[in-house]
Amino acid sequence: MRRTPEDPSAKIPRQRRIDAPRRTVLKLLVRALTVVGLLAASLLAGGGAAHADYTASNLPDWAIGPFTRQPQPDPAPVLSPTGTGWESAHVFNPGVVYRKGRFQMLYRGNGGGPDQIGLATSKDGLNFTRNANNPVITDNVLPYESGGVTDPRLYELHGTYYSFEAAYDWSNSPPQTIMETTSTDLVHWTKAVPIVQTNYDPAVVTDSNDTPVLMPTPYGPRYVMYYGDGDPAKGRFIAYSTDMKTWTHRTPINMNFPENYNPWEICVTVTDYKTVKDGPVNHNINMFVAGGLMSNGRWYYAISEVEFSGKNPTQQIGQLTDTALSPATPYEISGGTPNTEFMNSILFHNGQWYMYYGASDNVIALATSPLRTSKQAPFGSTGFETGQRLPDWVDKIDDNGGQSGGISNVVPYPGFGLTGPETGLRQETTHTGTNALLYSGAATGAPTDYAYTEIFDTSAHPPKIDANTTLSYWIYPQYTDNSTCMALDMVFRHGKALRDLGAVDQNGNKLNPAGQCGHLVLNQWNLVTAKIGAVAAGETPERIDLGYDQPGGDGSYRGYLDDISISG
Repeated sequence: MRRTPEDPSAKIPRQRRIDAPRRTVLKLLVRALTVVGLLAASLLAGGGAAHADYTASNLPDWAIGPFTRQPQPDPAPVLSPTGTGWESAHVFNPGVVYRKGRFQMLYRGNGGGPDQIGLATSKDGLNFTRNANNPVITDNVLPYESGGVTDPRLYELHGTYYSFEAAYDWSNSPPQTIMETTSTDLVHWTKAVPIVQTNYDPAVVTDSNDTPVLMPTPYGPRYVMYYGDGDPAKGRFIAYSTDMKTWTHRTPINMNFPENYNPWEICVTVTDYKTVKDGPVNHNINMFVAGGLMSNGRWYYAISEVEFSGKNPTQQIGQLTDTALSPATPYEISGGTPNTEFMNSILFHNGQWYMYYGASDNVIALATSPLRTSKQAPFGSTGFETGQRLPDWVDKIDDNGGQSGGISNVVPYPGFGLTGPETGLRQETTHTGTNALLYSGAATGAPTDYAYTEIFDTSAHPPKIDANTTLSYWIYPQYTDNSTCMALDMVFRHGKALRDLGAVDQNGNKLNPAGQCGHLVLNQWNLVTAKIGAVAAGETPERIDLGYDQPGGDGSYRGYLDDISISG
């Protein structure tokens, strides 16, 4: 959730309105809990405990992190509001590059009037000095910038600095326009020009040094820019350029986010980067996003990551299913928009990643991440808790070809606005700990009713299956017998799937979804174990899926999965 420039048509003077109606409910809930004094306890993760982000032990190889707020013992904002003028109320959402031996920061400020953009520099990345000419980018291009300029994305290429801002004109709906301006000294900027109207959140693909990169595209080598958010009125797109100024071939992209991830926004993108010491360079694209995302009622605006293909920038190939950084400190929990983080830049310097971000739409903070010491370990076990393996996808049908289960005649669980079968982390019913995997869907009564959703991608580091390997998990089917027609499945590298190999559980029931039908007890946790090594020794698991399969099945199904283990 990010603070927007003031809408002059608002009936309440100086009321700071959220970017669109999509954020109104979230902000009202934050305000309501603040009023009754429950913010610190209720807006964090369930049970009153602070939400935990990814750690070094469970991040996939492609993801950057884990992030730590600037060094103890005194984590604090690196820039705060000052004075009585244009930045006296809020400073946040900076764009930062490291050039000429200094961290160069463009940042958004507000002092009661339209938002404008200032410049600050630092030798150490912690102590910033404001430029005497501030603000250096002002709201002087009408009508686009009549409501202010915000959230600069800053890049440098061949000695020229490029700043992409979101401008606001409240006479339009949506009111945002992506504006672009250039400079050779970061102080004197050309007159901004509109490059995309009625949208915002531009993210040009750069290397780890904030230099835009020419990517292979269907149109030849091009600079690539993603933009947009979860609001259907704006959408999310990719555009291409040969000169960083003219952007063409604007194409919608699919973020593969469930509807309950809204609101969310695109932040920044980086390619040709490393995450592990002595590890390979990743030539795919890491996109940082921010929003409600996987909050599931915990009411935060946090930061996460998504991976796109470097060979086909429209194809998403991975995503984190929890946060890379979520609000935890007092300056992130309380402020202009409580419980909020949003970032405009990521850069690599002196062996670590620097993420400067806006905290509670009020101050600018820093989190860093050195390269990890090792790659992700092969899958062994998980209860979906902090530091344990987390799903690699949310609500994703496994339609990757070969023996992928796919989907036939299964639709969303009714009444919740879903778009398909559901598999995602929840906190309401667990076997152990605080997290479990919710599954749901509805069969239509056809002769073939099945849906296989992908949970874990194990292709990079597959677990070893030998003659003694046992698979076990706990499952909690709810409400109807249809919910018992579920089983874990494995898709193997050489054209086989566990569901077809004849494995049986500890009670002699086939270890496939149809074989489990009617053999699990409703509304309680059931242990399922199977000696899969007896039928799959030597196989290489590429993916671990959760399958529903009941020929002629009719009606909804729902339940939870927890404490998965591959051992032996």
